[in-house]
Amino acid sequence: MHKKTKNIIAAGIVVIPFYLSAFLQKTLINQSDIYVQKFLSIYMLLSIIGIMAIVIINKYFLKNKWEVFAYPKGKLIIDISLAFLILSLHYFINSLGKITFFRWISTDIDRTVIINLLTEIFSNNLYGFIMVGPFNWLNELFAVLSIAFLLNNLWEINNKKYWIWTSIIITSILFTLLQIDQGIPTMINTFIIISISNCIYYRYRRIYPLLIAAIIYQTIDLISFWVYF
Repeated sequence: MHKKTKNIIAAGIVVIPFYLSAFLQKTLINQSDIYVQKFLSIYMLLSIIGIMAIVIINKYFLKNKWEVFAYPKGKLIIDISLAFLILSLHYFINSLGKITFFRWISTDIDRTVIINLLTEIFSNNLYGFIMVGPFNWLNELFAVLSIAFLLNNLWEINNKKYWIWTSIIITSILFTLLQIDQGIPTMINTFIIISISNCIYYRYRRIYPLLIAAIIYQTIDLISFWVYF
């Protein structure tokens, strides 16, 4: 089988069952039917399956080593520095959004269901630690790994500059669509942040800065909810 054909199939295996199912779940399924145990177990299981699928496809179908996600000559200090750069940009864009497009674009998103769900989770210390720990780590690992996997395969199809930047935009849009239940302002926020992260990944070819930044951001967000709600 031609290498480019393999890249297209590999990208499709991630987009169709995982991204498409997540998108449909957020648009078609009644979120009020989701209870704590189901939420934690199903999403953790899907993250584990997704991570395993990417690792197996990358190694045995595409014949790639792990280094395709993490350029071996990178340095830990650079990874950490880039992670905090992404984290800083994340908070800056969030703050900028709150005084610009969050005010300009009206949104009527009812967050009652998710707030009630999180409140129930954090009312139980065990569920709270699972949410902040394993749930958060697995979810962010799958998110970052899937984005890097899609980018790697799209860049293998064509290495011309216009396609590289088109791939960054396409992947950012795909991930942004998963925030459709959060409203347009949040989707704009997500698109900008993911696009910047994708550009950094393109420059350094290491997922660690993206992963560190994502986990720290979500951990702070979840702990803040735990403490103040």
